[in-house]
Amino acid sequence: MTRNSLAVASALAVAAMLIAAFLVGSMLPAGAELPTHWGVSGEADGFSGKWPALLFPVALAVGMSALFYFLPSLEPRGDGLKRSQGLYAAVWMSMLLMAGVIELSVIAVALHWPLHAFHLIAAGLGVMFIMIGNQLGKSRSMYLIGIRTPWTLASEEVWVKTHRLGGKLMVLGGVLVVITAALPVPSGLLAASVLTAGLLAAGVPIAYSYLLWRREQGGQASG
Repeated sequence: MTRNSLAVASALAVAAMLIAAFLVGSMLPAGAELPTHWGVSGEADGFSGKWPALLFPVALAVGMSALFYFLPSLEPRGDGLKRSQGLYAAVWMSMLLMAGVIELSVIAVALHWPLHAFHLIAAGLGVMFIMIGNQLGKSRSMYLIGIRTPWTLASEEVWVKTHRLGGKLMVLGGVLVVITAALPVPSGLLAASVLTAGLLAAGVPIAYSYLLWRREQGGQASG
């Protein structure tokens, strides 16, 4: 997808979220409060008035879409970004997806739908991991998107190998989270699966990038 087509898709998604927010908000009493944060227990532990709660995901979608629309002009390694359009689109769309999932979670609580908001948000995170992970290995060195360590930014080869591993781990972690979120498991276990997926997808590639860089430096020194 091109940047302009992504912008159009974002505008349509924001419009749909905005319409849904106003329709639901108009049905609720003036003093109604809705959840804006869920703790590890899975229970809501932060609340706001109906309009801030319903419009926050819309504002998040607008802000993220604007950031990604202008990102090409901010990225110093423009050639890397041009060769990483799949990752660029995947991150943009996955962020938009998460804003929509948060909106749906708030609406589900407001309308007393039989949906567990914490499980819904966790499932959205899992899908986001899968979407991004599927494109990580195809990306090239950039400053603003990807697994940006001093070692991946210093070597294109280290970047590629690190992102191939990171992509596989992110997809694996995402599948784990989606499956766990679909099961009637305790919220603590679900939170643990999200944390495990995050550590797996971030921690291992960071350490791996350093080891690759050290190996590369050792090879250059011996040569």
